[in-house]
Amino acid sequence: MRILFIFLLLGWLQLNAQITYSFENADRTARILNDITVLAHDSLMGREGGSEWEYRAGNYIIAEYKKCGLIPVPGTSDFRQPFVIDREYFDNGDSVITVSNNILGYIENNAPYTIIIGGHYDHLGYKYTDDSLLHIYNGADDNASGAASVMEMARYLSSGNMTKYNYILACWGSEEKGLLGSNFFCSSHLYPFDKVAFYVNFDMVGRMGWQTDQLDIYGLGSSLVWGTVVSEENYGKYKLKKLEAAVDASDHTCFNQNRIPFIYFTSGLPPVYHTPKDETVLINPEGVELIVTYTEEIIGRFGGEKPSYRQVTKKEQNKVYWYFFSQMLN
Repeated sequence: MRILFIFLLLGWLQLNAQITYSFENADRTARILNDITVLAHDSLMGREGGSEWEYRAGNYIIAEYKKCGLIPVPGTSDFRQPFVIDREYFDNGDSVITVSNNILGYIENNAPYTIIIGGHYDHLGYKYTDDSLLHIYNGADDNASGAASVMEMARYLSSGNMTKYNYILACWGSEEKGLLGSNFFCSSHLYPFDKVAFYVNFDMVGRMGWQTDQLDIYGLGSSLVWGTVVSEENYGKYKLKKLEAAVDASDHTCFNQNRIPFIYFTSGLPPVYHTPKDETVLINPEGVELIVTYTEEIIGRFGGEKPSYRQVTKKEQNKVYWYFFSQMLN
């Protein structure tokens, strides 16, 4: 009986042991590429919000969270935060599955404030053309790259690094249907905003160097502190395009509306945006790894405080509108 107990205990410990990760650049790049490859594979049929394919993608993210030792957000018992999608959001109008999920993991460091790090994991699904050809919108850049960034940061932050904050790692559902997942999180009051230091957003970070060697960073006017902690003009070989505001077209939006400082990273809008050609073969995984590493450096420059929110000026907002729409015309 004693031998059986020891055998069962060892089995339980093995199942629940947290993986030790290497954070060498090459190892991180390989993990990121693997995450993107899995999420943007044809077998997940484009991960449309509210579909079984989005749900299956969520299973993969949850499995990675568990490997890191993440736990559900306090007050909850599950990594999924489900929400209902109206049928009007589906192209065919008669979808049976109308529930989408945010995938939320938590790292408790007994800190007074929490940083939320997020990126959506859904995409556009698939379509048949008039000649019955199947086109899968795999969304490798948009936004398997962002979800992979969230997972890689989960691995790093759960390994005892940067313990001055608690962390929520959020992969948002149904962003492509109108920011539904992040909006639901914000409206649900699942986590008190007065305990949130700031929000980090990854949306389309997979194509560094597709046009120019430039990383776009939005939201730097949402707090005066960003000018101090993001002071460099270049990172690695990439020039930083620093913008005070952001267009309300990604998951930072509800945090900004609730007066939470935010920072939003993107490698821009390449021509394959929202087409079936957004595939893993075009991804620059070293570029994604660089953005993740840079984000960690930025967070490490904080001392555990909650920065004050700043409302951007109309001039700053208009400047971003012009820049964003010029990107869409490229």
